[in-house]
Amino acid sequence: MNQKLQGILIRRRRQELGWSQTNLCAGICAVSHLSKIEQGKSEGSSEVVEMLLARLGISWHQDPAFCRETGDWLEGWYERLFTGEDISAMVPELEARRENLRSSFFFLDWLLFSWVIAGSPPEEPEEFVPAMDERQHNLYLCLTEQFQELLRTTDQSYFLLKAGVQLYCCGKYANAVSCLQRGVDRACQEGSLPVQLECRICLGNCYSALNQPDQIQEHFTAAIRMARSLGRQDDVQVISYNLAIAEMNNGQTELALRHLQENPWNEGMYYHKLAICCERLGRKEEALAALDKAADAPLEELPGDPEAVREVFGQMCRLVRFRLDDPNYLKNRDYGNLLISCVHRLGELFHMNFVRAYAAYLEEWYVANRQYQKAYDVMRTIFLDGK
Repeated sequence: MNQKLQGILIRRRRQELGWSQTNLCAGICAVSHLSKIEQGKSEGSSEVVEMLLARLGISWHQDPAFCRETGDWLEGWYERLFTGEDISAMVPELEARRENLRSSFFFLDWLLFSWVIAGSPPEEPEEFVPAMDERQHNLYLCLTEQFQELLRTTDQSYFLLKAGVQLYCCGKYANAVSCLQRGVDRACQEGSLPVQLECRICLGNCYSALNQPDQIQEHFTAAIRMARSLGRQDDVQVISYNLAIAEMNNGQTELALRHLQENPWNEGMYYHKLAICCERLGRKEEALAALDKAADAPLEELPGDPEAVREVFGQMCRLVRFRLDDPNYLKNRDYGNLLISCVHRLGELFHMNFVRAYAAYLEEWYVANRQYQKAYDVMRTIFLDGK
């Protein structure tokens, strides 16, 4: 059993109580022996460790029936986690078992699963690293985004997916593609359809950023098929939305509109893109109806402070209304001021891809108003200097 973990827990509890090593080990063992146990340099006898735990008020759970049942329970959830399944259903029982898990050799499993679910660790994890087994340590490296070290020791598809997503978020699209493609191959070998799906979605996003239409179509289409097979309609909606954006950016407006209409979604950005498609196709009334729905819809696609997000989203929608209601919007200074303000706020709040979507509108405005240097500067800043 993991006596390094017991040593760490003994030290932590002793320090929480404000006890010295002398106070704790009196009548049980020598101070030097306790020091070695706490540092993981020596494995104390089970009798000594049990007496130390009891003096600290820790009721240690290690009977065979408990270990067997808990081990099997956790093993099932590890399998679900690493094959990409949703583990949120674990939450109630994880909380119900909390005290028993924290007072057993399953402490590290409780710590890591709680971290995965909540997005932050319930306790500082660093001091427990020496007591982790290989699987726990790999998950720890993943959660702390130490992917270079992690991928030197494992090519498990779950970790390749997480590394690829991080590379994508950092704008390292070519590296992300390489990592995610390996993730697809490994997930296929492992029989993990959910991980394949997530890799395909992120690959589609990477190729969208790289403006490679054939690859965008390939990966998003495959992802839609997988999501349907898994019964994940929410994913079908999001993927179809992302595919439609890529098609809009490539001038395939009718195709984008078809994909949006085939998978309707009560989400603000969905209605915003629906409105733009209808605007481009001269379907003004449908565009205005979509904008009306956008005003009250939730904003799931725009992360960040809700108030700031809602404010900039309102600007985005007002720009579409301007173009629909005013045939001479390019001569309307209010439109230009709103456009420039909106782009500035998007650059502050979101990824550069959001700003790039407005490059054509900015260029159109500056050229129409004979501000050619600004038009050039905008295109250079967004496409050459933008991160």
